Amino acid sequence: MTAPDIRFRPLTRQDFDLLSTWMSAPHVERWWREETGGDAIELRYGPTIDESDRTECFIVEYGGEPVGFVQRYRIGDNPDWQRSLAVAGTPGDGAGIDYFIGVARLTGQGLGPEIIDRFVADTWMRYPDVPAVVVSVDQDNHRSWRALEKAGFLRVWTGFLVSEDPSDEGVNHVYVRHRPDG
Repeated sequence: MTAPDIRFRPLTRQDFDLLSTWMSAPHVERWWREETGGDAIELRYGPTIDESDRTECFIVEYGGEPVGFVQRYRIGDNPDWQRSLAVAGTPGDGAGIDYFIGVARLTGQGLGPEIIDRFVADTWMRYPDVPAVVVSVDQDNHRSWRALEKAGFLRVWTGFLVSEDPSDEGVNHVYVRHRPDG
């Protein structure tokens, strides 16, 4: 799939209902294990919009329509996560990304690797000092780790990750894509 019309626009509070709907969909909820009811979305993502949390969150648009979600962060900004990933021997000064396609009918179409590849390229431009992008994926989430492989990531470790985030706790594959010029 060639998807020339992929854009990343910053998440806003007006996106919270859509984000909640996507996160409650069976194809997302199985892997993205976060509360979506009540004030949960505001509590989790409001600080990123207000910039008191340095994580950058985006709605993925394809053909002008919202289709998914991506976020990125410097691993060093979250010392607990940095310690969790240390077991995998990944660069502690790297960036992390998380993603999902919220529109179920668009999964399995090759859009995921395109989104990931473009977002990594955008991350290289945003953070010119970051040597690598690191992603942990539940070992059973075959679609996600295959998308990473198609986007040029290499699996560097498999094992049990201890994390305060329920989406990351458990047996995971850890993938790394190093900056091409570094």
